[in-house]
Amino acid sequence: MATIEQSLEPMRLVRRGAAGEDATARALFALANGLVGVEGMADELAVASCAYLPDAYIRRPIAYHESFPGYASATDTRIACPSPVLLRLEIDGRAVDFAAADLLDSEIALDLASGQVQRRSRWRLAGGRTIEIAAERIVPLDGGALVASRLHIRPVDFGGAVAAWLTYGFDSAALHKGDADDPRISGRLRALWRLTSPLPGDASSVTRFAQDAVELAYRQHVACPDAAVAATEAGHVVRGELVAGGTLTIDRVVALAAARGRPVDLAALDDGDADFDALAERQRAAVQRLWDAADLAIDGDDALAAALRFDLFQLHQSASRDPNHSIGAKGLTGEGYEGHYFWDAETFMLPVLALQAPEKARVLIAYRIGKLDAARAHARAIGHRNGALYPWRTIGGDECSSHYPTGSAQYHINGDIAYALALAVAATGDEALRAEAAEMLFETARIWMEIGAFDPRRGGAFCIHGVTGPDEYSALVDNDFYTNAIARRHLAYAAETADWLAARGDPAAVTQRIGLDAAEVAEWRRAADAMWLPVDSELGINPQDDAFLGRPELPGLAQRDGEGPLLMRYHPMILFRHRVAKQGNVVQAMAMDLVAMPLAQQRRNLDYYTRVTTHDSTLSSVSFAIAAARLGDEPAALDFMRECALVDLEDRHGNTSHGLHMAALAGSWLVLAEGWGGLRLDGAAPAFRPQLPAAWTGYRFRLQWRGSVIETAVDAAGATYRLLAGAPLDITDHGRALTVGADRVFAPRPALKGVIFDLDGVLTDTAEDHYQAWQALADAHGLTFDREANHALKGVDRAGSLRLILEQTGKAVEPPKFEAMLAEKNATYVARLRGYSPANLFAGVERLFAALRAAGLKIGLASASRNARDVVARLGIADAFDFIADAGAVTHPKPAPDIFLACADGMGLSPDQCIGVEDARAGITAIHAAGMVAIGIGSEEALPDADIHVPAIGDLTLGQILSAEQETAARGRRTGRTVNAEDLSC
Repeated sequence: MATIEQSLEPMRLVRRGAAGEDATARALFALANGLVGVEGMADELAVASCAYLPDAYIRRPIAYHESFPGYASATDTRIACPSPVLLRLEIDGRAVDFAAADLLDSEIALDLASGQVQRRSRWRLAGGRTIEIAAERIVPLDGGALVASRLHIRPVDFGGAVAAWLTYGFDSAALHKGDADDPRISGRLRALWRLTSPLPGDASSVTRFAQDAVELAYRQHVACPDAAVAATEAGHVVRGELVAGGTLTIDRVVALAAARGRPVDLAALDDGDADFDALAERQRAAVQRLWDAADLAIDGDDALAAALRFDLFQLHQSASRDPNHSIGAKGLTGEGYEGHYFWDAETFMLPVLALQAPEKARVLIAYRIGKLDAARAHARAIGHRNGALYPWRTIGGDECSSHYPTGSAQYHINGDIAYALALAVAATGDEALRAEAAEMLFETARIWMEIGAFDPRRGGAFCIHGVTGPDEYSALVDNDFYTNAIARRHLAYAAETADWLAARGDPAAVTQRIGLDAAEVAEWRRAADAMWLPVDSELGINPQDDAFLGRPELPGLAQRDGEGPLLMRYHPMILFRHRVAKQGNVVQAMAMDLVAMPLAQQRRNLDYYTRVTTHDSTLSSVSFAIAAARLGDEPAALDFMRECALVDLEDRHGNTSHGLHMAALAGSWLVLAEGWGGLRLDGAAPAFRPQLPAAWTGYRFRLQWRGSVIETAVDAAGATYRLLAGAPLDITDHGRALTVGADRVFAPRPALKGVIFDLDGVLTDTAEDHYQAWQALADAHGLTFDREANHALKGVDRAGSLRLILEQTGKAVEPPKFEAMLAEKNATYVARLRGYSPANLFAGVERLFAALRAAGLKIGLASASRNARDVVARLGIADAFDFIADAGAVTHPKPAPDIFLACADGMGLSPDQCIGVEDARAGITAIHAAGMVAIGIGSEEALPDADIHVPAIGDLTLGQILSAEQETAARGRRTGRTVNAEDLSC
């Protein structure tokens, strides 16, 4: 057998050698259009079923030895349909057996510009004769369920009479077999099609098949200008003469349709153009429209860019165009996972489609809307009184998973669908879709209130019990982090949508129809606000679930042997009781922007879960790549990106022969756009935060937003945005508002990496509490002190303040008493702090922090108060900081720069990458002494040395912060100047 050589060119995937006989080639060179798919079989070898139609699935009962209420009763299995590309040859009256012939040379190519598979094979037949067969194949992206082929039969060194039989392949004995014990294919159902009799009115070009409840009809058109064409049973035959060195060309177009429980109505068969040249031209135009919206480039890694183009092309090919169907995990390229639809359609595939082909994203939402009644029935079967629960894996709408701990227990599917709906509506502006999906959104939201509760032992936090997250190596846990995070997003969006419908006086009266009232909506909002998403106090990470961090690690996990996923070697209970992840739920939530968290916490999460995650799921590399890219971990991000981009091109999981991994292929683009491009889609406009890995000199990608297509091109200097179609579009770049219109817009990459805040007077006002504590101390010890004297203490640390009070009084104390007085004042102050709550946080702080996080900026705290950690905890913002500098650990207090320098260092930044925010002159001086730009909270008269002034923190915006950094740097005002404390005005 010839050696397989595979090359990936900018717009072509090419295999040479025995590609026609290699199982992975059947998936890699598959063609589809959402209505039909056909494996990349060589025509002369296509004797087995190799086509896929969405409705061609069989429902079979699931048998249990011990069954309980709510268990899935049946499963759907998509089966391969008869091959519409089979070519059989007779030469001089003798049939050619290609299975027994010698393959001398072979080449197969997927052309991403023309949308064709082009193949050529040279065979040595019995008797030493050589024949070459070439073919061009199309499944039109903008057509119906059609498979079009142009065949070229060329005898190299002989001539003779030929009969080319263009029939259909459904030889079940020739089917390639998956691993019988591999749960990733698990169907174990052979396609056993039978020919059925024609119905009245059927033309001779129509052939019918049946298996179980599925009925098929194929209609074939064959043209050959140089030979006679005749209809036969189940196909056509072309009879002519072969001339040595000459070529016999045959065009073949097959329309396919499936029906369930009834014969196919011939009206369902595509009656479009049967001319191959016309179809080829239409296909070329359709593919060009795809690349107009989705073109990309990576300067410095052409091979990776080519892989991403292949990935996108395959995703768009398999994207459903039928609202009765979604996208299977393997698309329409193979039999893996029985053709089932999972959560990855909404979380990985739909986001790409929404930004490149929004009409296809709408189909996926329409599919879920159409299955709402089935989801309601599923919820009742499991025991829920209200609401709807979508099945974990399905085709027809019912649960098909017989293993409920890793199947039906994955309640996050409801939240995933809500997430996809919100994203599709935002990307398209399609309010009609939101209204149409509202009932589904509300019914699925109700389930969270049935499986969750407010826990008084956790301060009234809303906790969700007994679920399984995307990580199927941890099952039936409490407070799975991803599930809680997606549930919070779901509940908030459902409540917002209920208010939106009420505001517009929706005539459909969805809320009345399902009995939804304001009290229930308010409870959703309360649960979302109180959702339990803790941070482990010891590790500083988000626990994957309540028990995960306490489990022992799986022995030998660090020494992985590369022998396939753990699920194929261990009983599930072994995996469930160990600290091992198939994919990281916390990292998945980070990649999807479900939870706002400081960059330092993201870094800790990524580091920790990298160590305990096996990446046995092909989805895992996507989320880890996005998170690593955003955090600037270039080696890890690029490794993970290649893992998902090349998962099928290099058969990295050893099961590409079962079909392509559609979600991983979609995810490779998400890594480029959301990881390196920093794209976020949870606002009114696309937000970008581009980064450039050192291995690349630049990259670009395109996306569509509300009818406008823009291109983002990133290089070392920054990002250039270009409008390619549609109306001008508002975007943000690193938090800076831009409008992309007729002219290209360039946004330089900010040097700013972090913002460091003082506490008192900036984020909250503890001044009165400090004054009262000092006044109580002064009264107890006979010291001179009043509100006027208190002004001199602003920005001064505790010990310095007591020295100023003692100097004002003209009194000296011994060191032991001095320390005792400090402790006395602090005890009074701390007692007053016990009444603090988030209500004491200044207005606008949370909004500003959210904008800083979205822009990828770290947030630090540099307060002179040694109680700063306690204060921010009571204010509810302790988890917002990447680093809190310890006032007790610095040598010199403000106005020395020590605490700001310590904070920058703690965030892993240099001082010139930071900006400081203060309300006291001593603090402004400290910021400048640290070599940072200073923003003053107060008037220019009170803070004359500040580089920019705002009256209150609520008036400060991200745009002002970025402008201050840029303008000050341009003016050369980063002087590192210092001012003596005695020169400061009190």
